[in-house]
Amino acid sequence: MTTRIILHGGNAHRRTDKNDKFFNEIISGIDSGVIKVLCVYFARPEHRWEDSYEEDQYMFRRVADDRAVEIETSLASYDMDDFAEKIAESDVIFINGGMKGHLKDTLVSFGLDRFREVIGGKTLVGISAGANILSKYYYSIAIDGIREGTGFLDIKLLTHYSLDEPEKRTLLEKYGQDLPIVTVAEEEYVVIS
Repeated sequence: MTTRIILHGGNAHRRTDKNDKFFNEIISGIDSGVIKVLCVYFARPEHRWEDSYEEDQYMFRRVADDRAVEIETSLASYDMDDFAEKIAESDVIFINGGMKGHLKDTLVSFGLDRFREVIGGKTLVGISAGANILSKYYYSIAIDGIREGTGFLDIKLLTHYSLDEPEKRTLLEKYGQDLPIVTVAEEEYVVIS
């Protein structure tokens, strides 16, 4: 079974029609009695995880009620053995964005080959920084420049994309290897299968 990847441009916590569609897209095609979602907040400081988790649980509850399905969420931790077990038990790996966290370091220490193996056949969701880190190169709002991701996806990524800021795309285009550029505006998403 193919891993389904959904990249979101940012601000998925806003209660909008676009984000409702996004949360519905996350669970579409998952055919299990209880849809299990692992929420990952490694891009944020730990003291913000619980609040972020509550926001996302609210969004998943709304989808569950609308679609009459059961969704069970769990919270990832820095314990790598526990992280691996929770990924194995989950249908969806939901990597939210943020700043001042340890997302890249954590995924690298977990092992990218190991990560690729354990998410096989699941739905992998990345929001903002959670999406960026999956790419080879991405435009970072935090440094107003280009950073290197994990290379999990062989793309250049621009989240929080706006047509009003073409210089960001141009900067990304010129950086590093010649790879496809994916742009995703806030509250928008793309699906990669």
